[in-house]
Amino acid sequence: MRYLIYFFMLGVAALAAGCSSDHFTIEGTVADGGTQNVRVVYPTDDGFECDWVTLKDGRLAYRGESAEPVVVCIFNQQKRLIAHALVSNGDDIEFTASLAEPWATVVRGSKVNEQWSEFIVSHSKDFASGNHSATDAAIEDFVAANPTSVVSTLLLMNEYSDLTHKKRVDDLLAKIEIDARPESVMRSFYAMQAMRGELSDKERMSTITLWSDRDSMENIRPYSKTLSVYYFWTPDDRNRSDNFKQLKAFSKELGSKRLQVVDIDLDSDTLRWKSIVRGDSASWQRYWAVGGVANSYLRNFNITTTPYYILADSTGHLLYHGDNFATARQLIEKKLKK
Repeated sequence: MRYLIYFFMLGVAALAAGCSSDHFTIEGTVADGGTQNVRVVYPTDDGFECDWVTLKDGRLAYRGESAEPVVVCIFNQQKRLIAHALVSNGDDIEFTASLAEPWATVVRGSKVNEQWSEFIVSHSKDFASGNHSATDAAIEDFVAANPTSVVSTLLLMNEYSDLTHKKRVDDLLAKIEIDARPESVMRSFYAMQAMRGELSDKERMSTITLWSDRDSMENIRPYSKTLSVYYFWTPDDRNRSDNFKQLKAFSKELGSKRLQVVDIDLDSDTLRWKSIVRGDSASWQRYWAVGGVANSYLRNFNITTTPYYILADSTGHLLYHGDNFATARQLIEKKLKK
């Protein structure tokens, strides 16, 4: 009888283990998140799993399935990243986050995720201030020192500032051993890039119609200037004031004859937008996108973070799109300061 009980208990344990291995769980706390719907996104064999989940009183619980390790991203309604983690079936992940401090998110539940989040937190000041030279250098040092760690791949694919520099990225990837850059993780990255709306060089910026600070719907065309830089922002951007001042000084330096600044607020609160633009002294016109990122003219761009910049020439050809103004600035200077 004792042996029967023993084998019965083993069977129950095995059954429990089997049940726990057919899914993963993510639980989190967002200190200033309140109650709102957030989106959980990760790649699958068929495309993407995109689930709306209720963050209630700052607490979130999610259950998903993935046989292979994939990067799961959690976005708020403005498509700003709250947290990300590498997960597969059997993982139980926990995180603590703050919308006001996106670089302070702590993730627990596996060594890889803990090391990934520890790196970001330890360099949070540079990430928050947009000091890409410092964060990129730190990532490069980490990759060189940890060629056998999948964290190297995660940092390079998700936190490196300029993945368009193909040779540099390829050189860094070559330093990471094959086992530390599993195919499913690489697929996760490229799939998420596609989901985030990576725009091809063949696509063009056409005329868009938005609400202006003159209280009217107006058409915005790239064709009237040599270059147009579209600046997308929300009042909650950590460095909004500095970003605005930087763009303002650069625009004044170049003059407005050849460079058009298209200033677009993606916030849902029009009263807050009007209050802010009244206090700013911009030489360009200000616009508000009705519906934010879901605006019919903007949804194809799938803007997932702010600030965000799109640079287009007079034909509407897209020269740059991303969150790094320094890159856009270099292209503008190259084109206009010949």
